[in-house]
Amino acid sequence: MRVFTLVADGVRNLARLQLSPRERFNVFVGDNGQGKTNLLEAIYTIATLRSFRTSKLSDLVAFGAQEARLGARVVKDELVRVYEVELAPGSKKVRLDGKAPRPLSRYFGGFNVVVFTPEDLALPRGSPGDRRRFLDRGVFNDEPSYLVTATDYDKVLKTRNSVLKQAAQGTLGARQAEELLSVYDTQLAGLAVSVIAARTRFLERIGPEMAQAFSAITRTGLSASARYVSKLVGRSAEEIEQGMREGRVKDLATQSTQLGPHRDDVMLELEGREAGSFASQGQLRAIMLAWKTAELEVLGRAHGDQPILLLDDVSSELDPARNEYLFEHLATLAGQCFITTTSGSHVLLSRDRADYRIQGGQILE
Repeated sequence: MRVFTLVADGVRNLARLQLSPRERFNVFVGDNGQGKTNLLEAIYTIATLRSFRTSKLSDLVAFGAQEARLGARVVKDELVRVYEVELAPGSKKVRLDGKAPRPLSRYFGGFNVVVFTPEDLALPRGSPGDRRRFLDRGVFNDEPSYLVTATDYDKVLKTRNSVLKQAAQGTLGARQAEELLSVYDTQLAGLAVSVIAARTRFLERIGPEMAQAFSAITRTGLSASARYVSKLVGRSAEEIEQGMREGRVKDLATQSTQLGPHRDDVMLELEGREAGSFASQGQLRAIMLAWKTAELEVLGRAHGDQPILLLDDVSSELDPARNEYLFEHLATLAGQCFITTTSGSHVLLSRDRADYRIQGGQILE
């Protein structure tokens, strides 16, 4: 898989862009605030129709611009596809090979990307919400259809919470609220089972690879793992729905849904103990590096070729030994990589490499 052409116009601070990246390593060097991460965000958005930085795609539209246009010509298995996205406040238009994909799920599967950011290194000690979003990025890459499931779950959850708020505030009658909540309980419970199953499958796939990668990175004999934490694993939709009914008094009091995979977590562990509490900073970074290494391996097998890697200035956050491991590993893979850094010396690659300079949103070769 390879991006042959990348175009962007009206995207954050990036100048109008038309880039033909190299087949292997594309290294973008620039000071902070020059647009390096914006470039990776543009690529990620084209591939996934989501951002790894914000929940609102309209945030990508440059200040003073009416819309943002993004596109990529991608080759996979000798088949060339053209992906196009137009963003404006309250609007998103998507085209695949010049046509609107129907259903939208047809858009996914031929352009797979994995992103690794400095923020990912802080996840073991971060919030459960951050870890859920991180996990869901991996699940989506593994199963593109998961985007529809997760989006539907979020929509029903927001609607149910709105009904709870209206009922608690007395703007919705008790009988009408009861009828609506019963409908949304059924919908949400069914989607919850699908969300939990997809997350669990992904963790089962990535677990062995993650343990192997952590061993290779640290060479200490210690083990690292990831465990899904949920009250609902193994429960049927009917059982989850019953739990929602039983918890309705609490939901009304808090005006929010207390039961569901939106409350779950992924526990990162060292020797079976919570890494965020017991591991050193170096061990935590090794765990996250092992996760991403494992994700590349798992997705490469699942899709028949390596996903495109977006590496955002992570090398400057790693100690020399782990930085060396990262690039030694990347050099053995066959995939295309887009790497940003404040100094080209942080990127320990000498072959198949093209360097670019980013300054004021402009990419200079």
